Amino acid sequence: MLDQSDTPVGGHDPRDLAARLSAGVDRSRALKRLGAVGVSELWQAALYLPTRFLDARQPIERFFGLGPSAGDVVCVGRYAGDFRTRWTPRRGRATAPQAQGSLVDGVGMKVRFSVFGDARSLQKALEEAGVEPVTLAGTLTAVGDLLFLNNPVLLDASALGHVLPVYPGKTRVLSVAMARKLVTALLSDAIPAAAAHLRASVSGVIDASDLRRLLRRPRGTLEDLLWEAHLPAAPEIGEAAQQSLERLSAILTIGELRELQGEHPPARQAFDIGGWQDLLGRVPFRLTDEQQAAAAQLVDRFRGPTTSATLINADVGMGKSIVYQLASAAAVRAGARAAVMLPNERLASQAHQEIVRLFPELGAVLVTGKSRKNAKSSNWLVGTTAMLFRDVGPLDICVVDEQHRFSVDQRRALAANGTHVVEISATPIPRTQALLLYGKLDVIRLTHRHSPQDIHTRVVERGGTDQMIDEIRSVIARGSRVLIVCPRREETEEDDGDALPSVARVAGKWERLFPGIVRSLHGESEPETVQVAFDDIASGAAQILVATTVVEVGLNIPDLRAVIIVHAERFGISQLHQLRGRLAREGGHGVCYLYLPRRAGMDAMARLKAVAATNDGFELAEFDMRARGIGDVSQAGQRQHGGTGSILLTRPVPMDVFVEVLAEVSR
Repeated sequence: MLDQSDTPVGGHDPRDLAARLSAGVDRSRALKRLGAVGVSELWQAALYLPTRFLDARQPIERFFGLGPSAGDVVCVGRYAGDFRTRWTPRRGRATAPQAQGSLVDGVGMKVRFSVFGDARSLQKALEEAGVEPVTLAGTLTAVGDLLFLNNPVLLDASALGHVLPVYPGKTRVLSVAMARKLVTALLSDAIPAAAAHLRASVSGVIDASDLRRLLRRPRGTLEDLLWEAHLPAAPEIGEAAQQSLERLSAILTIGELRELQGEHPPARQAFDIGGWQDLLGRVPFRLTDEQQAAAAQLVDRFRGPTTSATLINADVGMGKSIVYQLASAAAVRAGARAAVMLPNERLASQAHQEIVRLFPELGAVLVTGKSRKNAKSSNWLVGTTAMLFRDVGPLDICVVDEQHRFSVDQRRALAANGTHVVEISATPIPRTQALLLYGKLDVIRLTHRHSPQDIHTRVVERGGTDQMIDEIRSVIARGSRVLIVCPRREETEEDDGDALPSVARVAGKWERLFPGIVRSLHGESEPETVQVAFDDIASGAAQILVATTVVEVGLNIPDLRAVIIVHAERFGISQLHQLRGRLAREGGHGVCYLYLPRRAGMDAMARLKAVAATNDGFELAEFDMRARGIGDVSQAGQRQHGGTGSILLTRPVPMDVFVEVLAEVSR
């Protein structure tokens, strides 16, 4: 299975190049310094891959006829001794330095270079070189009739004739140049260690005979593959090697998901919950058959002798809360201890009020940063993340409402091995979606509304502004409400006309269109201001509310028929779906405008079109998962999305690669 071999491939010896690139590095300290970018063990250094390659095989030594370049180029010449720095004032900030100078080739032709920021170290190195040739790498850019090598990097002459790895650094901690020295210094020891680790890990997932096929790697060893991913003979060879490592990472993720599927959930004491249907009479509306079945299913899980993990997935307004409230009430009545965690104090207070109103005899206690009650005195806790910092005692049930608003650690913190976990979301985060599809989470889906809705979503670019405003006039004329969501809370002194609009700026524009009926609020608004805005909107004294994403969840605006999300490209799929979910909570028609004052990029437009195409949160979560990756699915997983639990520290595994490998492994 891609067994070891120390023979250089094709006459290219990356080991010799690694030694030259890392000359002078103290290898005993290199690993410690790489800790700043997440490399904690030696084998991980081999998986800290370059994010691009610099091709220095054919350096430019004659400058006549040069033009702009699509990527980095390498120029060799003599420093002309004309280094100059000028300082440009910035609005509201200190002045910024820009340095310029030039290299001269053997026949006297010059190529200019330009450096933004502190260039003193480059100037010193150039002056020390004197009349000796120096090597600069950068991108050739035309500025008017002039050509500049932008932000050049000084290279050692030993780099010429080779393809160089470019590793990400960390601002003010680890430079890109130092990252290359440190990683290459460790490769000779890290690559064998990584290859051994990978062989051991992958052996439990697939047969050795299938590995070459799955990696699309007909020859060579794992060691060869890792060397090529760092120090290839050509950039395309390095990219191909990294693609093979993506597939290897996907195989290991599939192995982790299979382990989760095969895990036996922890045993726990079963609860004799008995009947619970008598609680239905307390609900102020008639539950759908689907909601009643979901509550019964959850009660059965709470009754069971093993610990359950469940996601209740449904769009906003479909009654997710009443399902977990009924099941939790039945369990608490039977002696269980339950906690419900929500993302902010307003939502926690609202949920607590609902639970106390429906089940007053169960003594639910509100736990927030301001409350001082003993959290262990009640069998039913409702609160914010303040519960994570209190001694709440052992819990039988932990409900995490709006799970996309919490980190992995926060969602786990209240739950012990014997705690039933219930997560509530309209749009599961990618990691949770992966566990639903391939792992160990059970899902309860609600697809029917007790109040039917007709919600339409449109992407509106600048040219469609007038039509959108005309439609809003019709909404206002009918006496309905409008919500306008802004990406920023307030302006700053440096802001100019191109800055993202704040709540204050947007509210001012709409006040001019609809005087007297506009209110605004954001996360830092005074409680009195918030209450007045809510009261005015509820009473009809105001009909337009301009806000930040403080209204993303939990805010019920009566007769809300239009939502405008300004600079919608700045919001994630989950946020957009939640904001749209404020519409027509009591049923009926509503329109969500995804408003783009400026042109959005291709990825953003794809995301917005996906939101406009469906109101199904589960479909949107799957789109998000495919676009962003599934996150870290391991038990110690920290990432919500991205690297699919990737072994590759600098390269997320694309979702299409993961799905493709999953299909091949499953054959």
